[in-house]
Formats: sequence, structure tokens, C-alpha cells
Amino acid sequence: MRILYGVCGEGFGHSSRAGKVIEHLLKKGNEVLVVTYGQAYDVLKKYPVVRVPGLKMVFEKGRLSTRKTIIDNLKEFLKDYKPFLNLKRRVEKFEPEICITDMEPLVPIISNWYKIPLISFDNQHRITHLKLNVPRKYAKDYLLAKGVVNRVVSRAEAFIILSFAKQKTTGGVFVVEPLLREEIIKLKPEKGKKILVYQSRVNEDLIGVLRKIPEEFVVYGYEKEKKEGNLVFKKFGEGFLKDLSTAKAIIGTAGFSLMSEAVYLKKPYFAIPLRGQFEQVLNSLFWKKSGFGEYSEIPSEAEIKFFLGRLKKYESKLRKNKINPGEALEVLDGALRKIGK
Repeated sequence: MRILYGVCGEGFGHSSRAGKVIEHLLKKGNEVLVVTYGQAYDVLKKYPVVRVPGLKMVFEKGRLSTRKTIIDNLKEFLKDYKPFLNLKRRVEKFEPEICITDMEPLVPIISNWYKIPLISFDNQHRITHLKLNVPRKYAKDYLLAKGVVNRVVSRAEAFIILSFAKQKTTGGVFVVEPLLREEIIKLKPEKGKKILVYQSRVNEDLIGVLRKIPEEFVVYGYEKEKKEGNLVFKKFGEGFLKDLSTAKAIIGTAGFSLMSEAVYLKKPYFAIPLRGQFEQVLNSLFWKKSGFGEYSEIPSEAEIKFFLGRLKKYESKLRKNKINPGEALEVLDGALRKIGK
């Protein structure tokens, strides 16, 4: 089966997930052509891939600006049409039989234009397809996020939604447990003395808070290798997985992939959702409700100390939680078989 696979290029969560999906599809004897951009291109360029202009999030004063995101991306799309002509040529030569999109907006358009069946495979469609109890203060962000997700993919033959919590669904909507990288599944977690800190954007206010806390922190996301008092800054590499497996706790942005890995490895997590990005708020709300950790958009010294003082309680809750990391691919295989007929 020839599969056109669109992958969101923002962050590393989508691309690391896509790597596992692509390997699985290839082992099953399928051909795969990837459509992506941004950071994901560098991760996935070992496969047949078409690089396209992609959706970039624009932040103002630490908060996602929906208006600027739309305007800036529209300008980028209109600036150069050559990548779109290249995409058209590659798609028509490949002749895909099925499309899959992980929050990438061009593949759904191709699916509609060429009348090719589409499978949506992501965690963002929790916002549009699942029942959510949204606190009033996040209502505006929720409605904006719902509109954005619907614009990216509003129609598909199957929606496979990765989620921390299961819900009953009907009509081609499948809620599955998080998909984990093989590197994570193979890890043998230990409880060390250090706390792993991950930020997708530089957050100097957080660094200032951590300096005041008598703990050892290993910090990623600041693109430097340096020891500063109780903080050790590292660049991403093989050492990240080791630090993840031996951390006694994690402080990080509220991305779905890293939090999924924390659940699997039984690591308490203090989530810092990017302001205005409702999907990260949704992750954080679930995390706190489940008793796996805490969250704050602007964490204070007192909040982080409170979190660190309750690690045993979070660990107890995490030990009771089980993940089947193969469920998502089993459901994807089923959807491909059904749609392929």
C-alpha cells in the first residue's frame, strides 16, 4: 500500500512518534512518502520526504498569539509557490492510496483534492472529539484551539486519538493509549538524585526560581553545555535518555510525548504549559487530577518545593497506571485494512 504521511514539524513529539509509525508501516510492506517541515524534517529525512512550508507558532510575551500565527503563516505560504509545485509533482508520481496526517495541514487538502481516504493520527483531536470538563478561565483558549484543530483536519475516514484517558466513542473514532519510542520501552528506570528540566523555549524566570532551590537540576533546551551552581545545562544527545531514566522527577513543558514517557517510566512531573496553548493545558489538568504531579503556567519557588515534597505520593499513583504502548499501531493496522478494502 502506498501511504502519504503528513507530520507536523513543530517540536520533536510528532516526529519521534512518526519515526516509529513509519518503521512499522515499512515492515508491513508498505511504501511511505513523508510530507513535513521544520524540526521534523531533520529527524525524518532518512525516509522519502517532501519538505514543505509549515505552520509555525508565534508567541508574544510568552503567550501563543493566534492572530499573529495566522498572519505570519499566511505570508510565508504566499511568498513562494515552488515548494507546492514540487509537492504536487511528488504526490502525482507516488500515487498514494491512503493518506495519514499527524496535525499536518497539507495532506488533508491533498486527500480531499485527489479523493484519497484519510486517517487522522494525533493527540490534538481530543479537543474536538472527546468530552472535556474545561475550567471557565480556559474557555476562550479551548474554543480557539478547537477551531484550529478542526481547520487542520475536519474530515477523515478514521480518527485515531492518542490520549492519557480512555473514553467510549463511535463512528470511526478510536481513543488509544500513548505511542512510545522503542528507546523509551527499552529503558530500565532508576530513581537518582537529580531532577530533569526540559523547556522548548528559553525561560529565564524558571531558571531564577530553580537557583533558589537546594536540589540538583539537569537542564535541557537552552543549547549550552555549562555548570552553574546547582544547574547543569546540557545539549540534546544520547545523554538525555540516561538523564530521563535516572531522574527522580521532571519539570517540563506540558507536551504530550514527554509526559507520556514520564507515565511509562513512573516519573513525577511538574508541567509548565505554554500560555495560550490549550492542548498543553489539557495535559496539565489531567496530570494534576490523576495525582501524577502538579502544574503552573508561571511556577513559583513555593509551588516547585511543594511538588518536590510530595514525590512519594505521585510515585504511588503512577505505579498503579499501566500503558499498552502497542495499542495505537494495532488500531492503525485495523483502520488501514478496513479502508484499504
